[in-house]
Amino acid sequence: MPRHYPSEVRREACERMLAGEAIKDLADELGITIETLYRWRRQSLIDTGQRPGVKSFEADPLAAARRRIQELEAEVEMIKAASAIFEEGEVDPKGSSRLSEG
Repeated sequence: MPRHYPSEVRREACERMLAGEAIKDLADELGITIETLYRWRRQSLIDTGQRPGVKSFEADPLAAARRRIQELEAEVEMIKAASAIFEEGEVDPKGSSRLSEG
């Protein structure tokens, strides 16, 4: 699972990389992999308009929408499962919990 860094660490690292600081030095100092720093730098260049691509603030609503869709689909599956229990007649929601004699 990828490690998540505070946004402040990412912002500071990007500023220092764009100012010309060596990525290897930053990686050693901050304990962040070189690959992660390169990915952050590439996205920072896109966000500042120096490189073509999808800006991070444009991608966030799409990611949020996808997460919400997954949540709603999970809720629908739970409702279907609960509904199936009542349709099978195993549980009568208006019935008594006592056993009937007779």
